[in-house]
Amino acid sequence: MLRMLVLRDLQKQYTKFRLGYLWTLLEPLGMSLVLWFVFSVLLGARALGLQPYLLFLSVAILPWWWFTKGIAASTRVFRRSGGQLRISLLPTEFWVLRVLLVSMIEFILSLPVIVIGMLVTQYWPGPLIVLFPVAIALQFLLMYGLSLLIAAGAVVIPDLARIVRIVMRAMFYLSPVLYSISNIPAQVQPFAALNPLVGVLGLYRIGWWPEEIESAGAYLLSIALCLALFVVGLVVFRRLEPRILKEA
Repeated sequence: MLRMLVLRDLQKQYTKFRLGYLWTLLEPLGMSLVLWFVFSVLLGARALGLQPYLLFLSVAILPWWWFTKGIAASTRVFRRSGGQLRISLLPTEFWVLRVLLVSMIEFILSLPVIVIGMLVTQYWPGPLIVLFPVAIALQFLLMYGLSLLIAAGAVVIPDLARIVRIVMRAMFYLSPVLYSISNIPAQVQPFAALNPLVGVLGLYRIGWWPEEIESAGAYLLSIALCLALFVVGLVVFRRLEPRILKEA
């Protein structure tokens, strides 16, 4: 049942626009090109990230795109489902899982953008690329926990969606999307490590740039935070489930 709902959502996503699937590639590719042009050409800030900067941006933009789309969808999942939720035989948390799976599949379908970046720059990954799937699994766990928290909270607090949008804008600059982990000042790195996306994005990139490897402790902290947020999200969601069913 869940599989059918996810496939139906994807079908809707790709049939309501004339370019369909191509938008999954064009949106992150366009964002990467614009950011590359601004920071490498206009501002000349080549020290902002590692070279080739276009590929460096693309490898982080795709998971960031997935993160923003999945979290944004979780703020409105129960507002849209309404009566369907009350008569559904699926567990309530599956409605959150549904939108998260849709955004994850879109992310996977957008990975050719990285292939294009490699072909353009002629820069190829090394053996640490095996950690790329680990980053996907860790991000999924992080997003599921956050999505459960946000989806439940959005039912109780109608203004939460607006708050989440503001936080997401801040997170874009507080996470190493535009810059390298090595650009973070040493005195700030212990605090930056409290952002689980720092470790997640690092895992995506170290296949190409081994210098992005942080200390083992920093990665363990990211994994621990992802697990903790998943558990907290599940517990809070279960406690608020009666209210969700009543008010959605």
